[in-house]
Amino acid sequence: MTTFDRPTTHRRPESPKRETIWSSSVWEPQMGYARGVRVGNQIFIAGTVAADGEGNPQGHDAYAQSDFIIRKIRDALRDLGADLEHVVSTVTHLSDFAHFDDYARVHKKYFGETPPVNTTVQADLVKPYFLVEITATAIVPDPAGAPAQEAER
Repeated sequence: MTTFDRPTTHRRPESPKRETIWSSSVWEPQMGYARGVRVGNQIFIAGTVAADGEGNPQGHDAYAQSDFIIRKIRDALRDLGADLEHVVSTVTHLSDFAHFDDYARVHKKYFGETPPVNTTVQADLVKPYFLVEITATAIVPDPAGAPAQEAER
């Protein structure tokens, strides 16, 4: 029997409650996505640029945009019962790697005490005046202090 012939066991754990939040972003209803989703102890925050609810840019350099974005992510996390200390991963898209140092200073400012893993790539963003886009994933520990997955074992 090869590894491809092995029977597969599928588990269907009880589905955890899904909590979804939206912001005032003009793109969420246009594209059909949410600002953030929490399922169990995991939180996923959508790619975030430095835009107000009408899509207008906030900040004219990578430092200011990164600062705005991380505060916007923090607000979404708080709406879902978490904070920046719970972020375990960030994925960052820069319009140009020339912005890396400014972005990195802000990322360290907010995450220096509890650093998440990070991937940073260069990419074209939704509008040319956006220099940075950040996506975040967080895991919230259960009340006893251990991640919920660990507590279930």
